[in-house]
Amino acid sequence: MERWRSRRIRIIVTEPLEAMRRNGELVLITGFPGFGAVGYITTRYIVEAMKLKRIGYVITKYMPDVVSIEGDRRFSFPHEIYSKEGSGLIVLVNSIVPNIHERVEFAESIVRWSIENKINEIILIGGLDPSVRRSQDDILRWTGNSWGKRVLKEPTMDRGLIIVGPLAIILMFTEILGQPATVILPYAERERPDPRAASVAVKKISEIFGVEIDIQDLIKHAETMEEIERKIREHMEIPEKRVTGYHM
Repeated sequence: MERWRSRRIRIIVTEPLEAMRRNGELVLITGFPGFGAVGYITTRYIVEAMKLKRIGYVITKYMPDVVSIEGDRRFSFPHEIYSKEGSGLIVLVNSIVPNIHERVEFAESIVRWSIENKINEIILIGGLDPSVRRSQDDILRWTGNSWGKRVLKEPTMDRGLIIVGPLAIILMFTEILGQPATVILPYAERERPDPRAASVAVKKISEIFGVEIDIQDLIKHAETMEEIERKIREHMEIPEKRVTGYHM
C-alpha cells in the first residue's frame, strides 16, 4: 500500500501505479462538481464505462462525515482514485469540492503526488459559460500550461477568460511545479448538472487516448433530464396562463 501525506491531506493507493501504465505512459484525469457538475459527471462516467477499479482514496482533515451507498457492501468516498492494469489512466473522482480551508493544500498535494509517481500529464475537466461561444460548431475550449505539449483542434481560451475554483488552483500548481497539464472545458449550463456537456468531455477523452467509451447512456440521461425539466416548466406555466385568461 502506497501512502502520501501532507499536513492535512493523505493519499492512499492500494495497488502499484506502475502496473496501470500503457506504453509507459500514465495520465491523471480529474474534475469537480462545479459549473454544470461537468468535472464530476465526466470522471464518474469514465470510471463506469471503462469498468475501472477503485484503487485509492484522498483523505482530508475537513472531509465531510458522509458516504454514499452504491450497492451491497459498496459505498463511495468524497475523493476516490480509480484505474485498471494497462489502462494508462488514473481517474480521481471528486464528489465534493474540498473545504475552503484546505483547498490550496489539496491541489498542491495532488500535483506533488502525481510528480512523485511519474504521472506524465494531468487533464482537468470543467464547464464553461456558453455566453463566450463563437458558433454552434464550437463545443469546447481548452488551454494548457507552459510544460505541456498537447495541442487540441478546438479553440483555446481567449485572453481575459478565467478559470475558477479548485481546478484553477491545481492548474496553478502544475505550472509552479513543472507538471504538464491540459484543461478541457465544454460549454455547460450553470444552474444544473449538465450530462450533455459531460458527454462532450468524455468523447474528447476517448479521442485523445484512443479508447472506446460509449457515450449513449450519458446522452440518454441528458435527454431524460431535459424532458423532466420541460414537463416541470409546463406545469409551472399553466397557472400563469389561467390568470391571464389564456386557456389550453
